[in-house]
Amino acid sequence: MELPEKVEQITVVKPSEKPVEVVKPTVTTSRRRRSGLSLKSLKIESNAAAKKEETPTFENTKSLPETTFSDEELQVHWKSYIDILISHGEKIIASIINTDLPKAEGSIIKITLPNEMMKVEILRHQSKLLAHLKENLNNYHLKLDVAVNEQSAKKLAYTPLDKYKKLREKNSLLDKLKAKFDLDL
Repeated sequence: MELPEKVEQITVVKPSEKPVEVVKPTVTTSRRRRSGLSLKSLKIESNAAAKKEETPTFENTKSLPETTFSDEELQVHWKSYIDILISHGEKIIASIINTDLPKAEGSIIKITLPNEMMKVEILRHQSKLLAHLKENLNNYHLKLDVAVNEQSAKKLAYTPLDKYKKLREKNSLLDKLKAKFDLDL
């Protein structure tokens, strides 16, 4: 924040020379600085964040178009939104949105996520996502239905035995390889 400067001019006259002007700057502060932890500064920050996060809302959707679309079109625009998020540096929400491909049932978009935390993050970001999809699919009656399926969570292999079992599920010939070379875990 730049503060206004008050400039004071003094004229110095020496007997044998022309008058010389010496500029003496003075700084005056008109506002007090606020602590970053004060309630007032937190309120100002939240108001600024709210203005920044504003997204278009479509209040009277009855007069807006409701064009039908295919799952392929939905997935193309879903992926384009993910690309936009990545280009803006929002990689975490892009990763969460990329977890599942959406399926359309009329004007309801259904996705299934592996945990509740991802659902909360998508619902927080829902207005921007739906605004993008509504404009690109030309259907302003879209709604998002997010389901959580804990069973769909990927089981990660941490120990060597877990990794071996996971690989064996993908390729049963791994047992023959292990027996042929007499390998241990």
